[in-house]
Amino acid sequence: MSVIAMVSVSTLFLLETKAYFSTTLGTDLSLHNNDDDQRIQLNFDITMMDLPCEHAQVDVYSSVGFEKNVTSNIVKYPVDEDGVRQRFEARDWHQNDVELWDPAVPETINDLHVDGEDAISLNGESFPYALKQFPFLFVKFYTNDCNNCKDLAPTWEALGEVVTDTSMHIVDEYMEGKDMDSYEYSDDEYEAAVNHMAPVLVTKFSCSMYPDICKSQGIRQYPTMRIYVDGEAKGDFNGHRTVMELAHWLAHIEAEHREPGELKMQKVVEHATERTVRNEEEKEWNDALAGYRSPWGSWNITKHPGCQVTGHVLVDKAPGKFLIHAQSYGHDIAAQMTNLSHIVHHFSFGDTEAQAHIIDQGLSGMPSGFASSLHPMDGNVYVTGELHQAYHHHLRVIATEFGEGNILKWTRERVERVYRILQNSQLSTYRSHIVPEAKFSYDMSPIAMSYLQESRSWYDYLTGVLAIIGGTFTVMGMMDSGLSNLLKKKPRYY
Repeated sequence: MSVIAMVSVSTLFLLETKAYFSTTLGTDLSLHNNDDDQRIQLNFDITMMDLPCEHAQVDVYSSVGFEKNVTSNIVKYPVDEDGVRQRFEARDWHQNDVELWDPAVPETINDLHVDGEDAISLNGESFPYALKQFPFLFVKFYTNDCNNCKDLAPTWEALGEVVTDTSMHIVDEYMEGKDMDSYEYSDDEYEAAVNHMAPVLVTKFSCSMYPDICKSQGIRQYPTMRIYVDGEAKGDFNGHRTVMELAHWLAHIEAEHREPGELKMQKVVEHATERTVRNEEEKEWNDALAGYRSPWGSWNITKHPGCQVTGHVLVDKAPGKFLIHAQSYGHDIAAQMTNLSHIVHHFSFGDTEAQAHIIDQGLSGMPSGFASSLHPMDGNVYVTGELHQAYHHHLRVIATEFGEGNILKWTRERVERVYRILQNSQLSTYRSHIVPEAKFSYDMSPIAMSYLQESRSWYDYLTGVLAIIGGTFTVMGMMDSGLSNLLKKKPRYY
């Protein structure tokens, strides 16, 4: 029994000692105390894709004051055409900011099918045939129960009409150049010539009817719009689902795989402009956009400058706005030509060193996603595809404190404080005469979250050790007494 008692005491003593030297992470809610500092640091690193540095202005507004054209602690770096092109091509379209259909196509799919289908339906036999016969094949993979596919159907058919009209125009120009009369050829021959001269064949393929083929092509989402060049997949379209965006993307793909003298997609872009413009202002805008893109699919640095704005500002701990917009003292900004598309490389509140220290500590019990909640917008791209639009970001800032439990009860001098952000972004539309602005609206939460590193006090540890010793020997004594009485022989009577 003595051996068992010593082993038990030693084991419990080790466990008690381990618990004494370890800490746990507890949580607490309290009212946020703003008495220590009335201002907070706002850190940002944002690239404006289509705004020159000389026009990029930073303003800060709050309910207690404002600062216009802030330049202190802010650095601006011009972005050349290579940087802009890479930013546009690497857009993050996993956000809910993509137009799912073209509002410039008001017709229904039945209206567009009155004169026949221009977006050709492929089946299990014609799909491999089209891959072999057509150097540029654009396929929309869809399912019958996909609502997004149904919404896209009129836009996709309109793109097919634009390509067909372009092909007919190319054939007519060729026949006029050769002094050929159209009546000498049948309708079937003319249609074959149109398909042969088409810059790209616009098609659709039902994955509901031919799931095995879609599986072999690696189709994981619907609709998937994939371009095939000489039978090989060269990319999926993930941009705004408008006729103009689709045509520009096809022109870019064509420029990468055809010689300069063989380019045809620019004519499709021209026909798409005629098909989708709704007013004179949009025609002016589309003409300007066409000038931005060279036949090689690159961007013109003189017409498409960008600017990376990075630094920090001190803002009041009150509801406010952080703005980046176009402003020039020597020029009037054309509202219809102002593009506030931007990339958020970094956006956070508070001390960045404290953020890094908290994350590097890797405290056990920290909720999942805590690190990303300190700067949830990092890496996001916000691209506007229409006139007079800009993204507004609404931010709820929550103070989060880290420290020992007993320290938080008596003082906050040794507490590390970071700020979590709850973010929501919306695309806003402006009146035609108002210049858009990239707006970050923020509001401080009155509730602060505290993560407390709690450990046991020395008297709790000492009490536990004494309780272990006393309790162990008491239990062992009771067990020893019980076993002795059980094993004690009973006396015999004669």
